[in-house]
Amino acid sequence: MVYFSTRNGKETDHMVYAYADDAFTTLTSEPRDLFTYPKAGIGTIDGDITRVGDRYRLFYVAHDKPGHLRQATSSRMDGGYVFDPAKIDPETVGTEAPNLWRRHGTDTYVLMYDVFGAKPVNNMGFSETEDFVHFRDIGHFNAPGSPMKATNFTQPKHGAVIPITPTEAERLKRFFHK
Repeated sequence: MVYFSTRNGKETDHMVYAYADDAFTTLTSEPRDLFTYPKAGIGTIDGDITRVGDRYRLFYVAHDKPGHLRQATSSRMDGGYVFDPAKIDPETVGTEAPNLWRRHGTDTYVLMYDVFGAKPVNNMGFSETEDFVHFRDIGHFNAPGSPMKATNFTQPKHGAVIPITPTEAERLKRFFHK
């Protein structure tokens, strides 16, 4: 399954999904609506779906002013998402591009997002949760007092993290240390 944000002409942005072939080179179905925001005329973008237990969690940006992160849940990956009106990021300015991952060996999940409303330069923000109701702010890249550190870039945008095991981390360290 491939999911993405789209719009036709001047229509409202919305999230859709389609299926791809095994080689992941060709869509094999027409795009279908993934989630519809309940307020007419409000677009949604930047979806990120993560399975947690027996539920799928869709994190996304609603084009309310300013745009903030929200989540919807479903028992299916390809639809049936239930709207939750709660803003989940701790920011006071606009955010986008959520990405969620589980800390290895724990029940704690980290939500990373682009704080595009930060001035003069955007930054990446991070919060964590165990219950998907309370999201604790853990900082921004290289901000004073933040444990989050960027080491090889100066102006991050729309990041993505995939979980790896400690064994995979060691293998990558050996490979790239050459």
